[in-house]
Amino acid sequence: MAQQKKLTRKEKIEKEKQTVIRKEEKKNPTGFNLKLSLGLIVAAFGFLLYIGTINYAYTLDDYSTIKENYIVQKGLSGIGTLLKTSYRYGYWASNDELYRPLSLVMFAVEWNFSPDNPAVAHFINILLYALTGFLLFNLLCRLFKNNFLISFIAATLFMAHPVHTEVVANIKSGDEILSFLLIIASINWLLDYIQTRRVIKIIFSSVAFFLALMAKESALTLLVVIPLLLFVFKDIRFGRSLKTIIPLFVVSLIYIAIRASVLHGVIHTKAVVALDNVLVSAPDFLSRISTAIYVLGRYLLLLVFPSHLSMDYSINEITILKFTDYRVLISFAIYLAIAIYAVYKIRKKDVVSFSIFYYLFTIAIVSNIFIIIGTVMADRLLYLPSLGFCLVVAVLLAGIFKAGEGEVKILKLTDFIKANSKPFIVVFILLALYSFKTIDRIPVWKSNYALYLSGVEDSPNSSRCHYLVAIELKNVIAKDEPDSIKRIAIYNHSIEEFKRAVELYPASFDAYRDMGRTYDVMNDTASALKYYDMALSINSHDTKAMNNKATILFRRKNYAGAMDLLKEAIRWDPRYADALQNLGSCYGIIGDYESALTYLFQSLEYEKDKEKFPGTYNMIGMTYKFMGNKEKAEEYLAKAKEPVNKPN
Repeated sequence: MAQQKKLTRKEKIEKEKQTVIRKEEKKNPTGFNLKLSLGLIVAAFGFLLYIGTINYAYTLDDYSTIKENYIVQKGLSGIGTLLKTSYRYGYWASNDELYRPLSLVMFAVEWNFSPDNPAVAHFINILLYALTGFLLFNLLCRLFKNNFLISFIAATLFMAHPVHTEVVANIKSGDEILSFLLIIASINWLLDYIQTRRVIKIIFSSVAFFLALMAKESALTLLVVIPLLLFVFKDIRFGRSLKTIIPLFVVSLIYIAIRASVLHGVIHTKAVVALDNVLVSAPDFLSRISTAIYVLGRYLLLLVFPSHLSMDYSINEITILKFTDYRVLISFAIYLAIAIYAVYKIRKKDVVSFSIFYYLFTIAIVSNIFIIIGTVMADRLLYLPSLGFCLVVAVLLAGIFKAGEGEVKILKLTDFIKANSKPFIVVFILLALYSFKTIDRIPVWKSNYALYLSGVEDSPNSSRCHYLVAIELKNVIAKDEPDSIKRIAIYNHSIEEFKRAVELYPASFDAYRDMGRTYDVMNDTASALKYYDMALSINSHDTKAMNNKATILFRRKNYAGAMDLLKEAIRWDPRYADALQNLGSCYGIIGDYESALTYLFQSLEYEKDKEKFPGTYNMIGMTYKFMGNKEKAEEYLAKAKEPVNKPN
């Protein structure tokens, strides 16, 4: 039998203290009941805040990860593919250099049992968020030695904070919730291991941490945070705490190895475009870093005063700044000050110092200081770091009012509130303000159109927001308008938004291309071709512009020109269903029926929109008819008239 590691004197004292607490709870379980009640309040609070999102639609990135991701839509049968492909493999052919299979597996399971039902996915997001609040409160109680007040304040502020609306209300951001939930579970089991030395606990901790990484890679930052946590809260020397989490390092290396194998490398090599992250357009390194420091300042401002949230902060909402800009200097001074405080106080195991380090380490990976990421700024990126801010507020409030002084309070819930009435007055005011902002912010995620309109209002200089509004006007609002005159007015409004988008960012080939498509729908093919060519002059690999231009050439009976464009589009995107279908039509019209069938069947394989299946089946049926294959023709023409499911 393996000999257990000898406990230090401090560990023995802590273990004896916890034994006394458990005995007290058995004699009089009021303290335990109070802890359970407070934890359930935190969970219920978060659940009720977001319950209204259950009737919301898919929005924004939900399309690339769920609604139009053909691998996710395979449900349980697609899980194997999700584990060995990049994040958006089921949406586009190129490697997006992200690997978050567990999140996609969750979406696939949801789709399997309730296809195309965002209500179920929203409910699961809310439920996981509520569970996060409950487990977070209990973890904090454990770290703060059952100081319920600090734990309750920090957990409720975290649940109420408006910066989390994007994470909870946008289904795709369930990856943030799932990852953090697993991080909390991992830390809890790690603390169990330290207390009991039971090997099974460190195994559970390691598995949970590995799964957190599989949900979202930002969990890696906790490898630096956890040793500090053990040093501050468990009085374990930093060197020894590093040894304690060796299993977490091991599973992290396993994750990195798997990720490298799937993505064919670890280093970020994909070019980030200025439309996504303005920092890539910085003329020099200093201005890039200066602008990133300014963004960090805006993050802090959002944590303290979350009054100006936005779905998008891209070009030109954030512009390149010099280091001498007063906004950069203020941000730099604040970060320098809190960093100095954290370094100075950490040796004294100061909780505020730990909270600052927690915030700095968790935000570092998305700060654009060390690596350029795919976005310059986003509310969702504050989800993990925001806990550091909530902890600082909770500790300072408890300190100011000298409340919640450590030992277990054997009190009823009402007595607990009365005993801490002064800090609770401040907390309730903060919660009321944050909750009001959260409730006010949540409805913008009801639909894409509501979200994009809010983006134009919140970020009027964002080219992307104007582009997205234009797309929604063209594809949804105009489509649902029965009156032809009003529909033309909507198309014209869409074109105005496209023009505003390219005015703010002239290199926006997407806006030129979709402006061309709008003119095409309005039967102005000359203008349509003009803007398709403008899009291709900026991005010669724009497969959608190629496909759209090819449809005009096809209608003009320039089949050779159309086929050349479609083949080029398929060369760049072999899974582009529309281009495959159109190329099949071209081959059919010139009498090459075998080639036509090849491309039509390929288009079915990659088509994400089920509504297009009948049209493709009809083309296949007609092709067989022209070939003289009556049996096959009748089979596919019959399929075209029936409800169909996407083939596996």
